[in-house]
Amino acid sequence: MEEITVSDITRYSQINRGTFYLHYLDKYDLVEKLEEEILSNIQQILEQPVAKEEENPLIPDQLILDALYYVKDDLAFIKALVEENGDPKFVSTFKKLLMDTVKRHIALHEANRLPIEKLPNDYAEEILLSSTISILLLWIKKDGKESPELLLKYINYARDTSPTELIQP
Repeated sequence: MEEITVSDITRYSQINRGTFYLHYLDKYDLVEKLEEEILSNIQQILEQPVAKEEENPLIPDQLILDALYYVKDDLAFIKALVEENGDPKFVSTFKKLLMDTVKRHIALHEANRLPIEKLPNDYAEEILLSSTISILLLWIKKDGKESPELLLKYINYARDTSPTELIQP
């Protein structure tokens, strides 16, 4: 990001600098607006209504799949955001978006609460979200090698399997 100039951006985009500054304060403002757009679009995907038979107490598979395809379509930029020199705020905001979505779906299905006896819900939610985010980030860093459908299977398997069962000797 430090090496890119507004001139580079305008030259690549084939717009003049005046047009750029009409919409953005600087290159950091541009990135912030793009991040906001990505997160807003993912939130809209995750808030879509689902058919009754597709409902589950967390996030319905179809919504996850739609969000994965959205990420895959803009993978290069999102990868730049999540890499070591990216924007840690983006990852934490994305995690909060997922947490809010999970809590909303759980509230809609109060009878289907996570069956936790020895672990408080806030810890259980953190484990669930951390594993999901970790899988997603690794997929992004690996350039989205696996299909969104396969990644959804990985996410669901990790969700439904004890952490000690995930590691095979």
